[in-house]
Amino acid sequence: MRYPRLIDDRSIWIMVAPSVIWAAHFLLCYWIAAIWCAKEAADGSAPLQPVTWTVAGVTLVALGLIWALARHAWGRYGGSLFITRTIADDRAQERKHFLGHVALLLCALHTLAVIFTALPVLVFDRCW
Repeated sequence: MRYPRLIDDRSIWIMVAPSVIWAAHFLLCYWIAAIWCAKEAADGSAPLQPVTWTVAGVTLVALGLIWALARHAWGRYGGSLFITRTIADDRAQERKHFLGHVALLLCALHTLAVIFTALPVLVFDRCW
């Protein structure tokens, strides 16, 4: 018996996965910063360099995962962020292209979300 993979041609999990990765990245980044600032900066003067490097590492991992999903979606859709033809039929190939296109756009959106989540550690140099 063949068990389907989690993200294969008939799965819609590829549309959910970028959101889960971004949410996990968001929580990790803010938990790391909150715990660091609570423990190290009772007076608000602790530098954020360790947090910056940790958040940078978490961000690179999240971006790598999202880009891997985008590559998978790119192959599923046929490779463009723009709709070049009408998806109007209810056939398996049309559904595959539609899901791939939506997943590719969601990966692009969540790439920006991950980057904007990591920006505060680049702007601030101390805990506030």
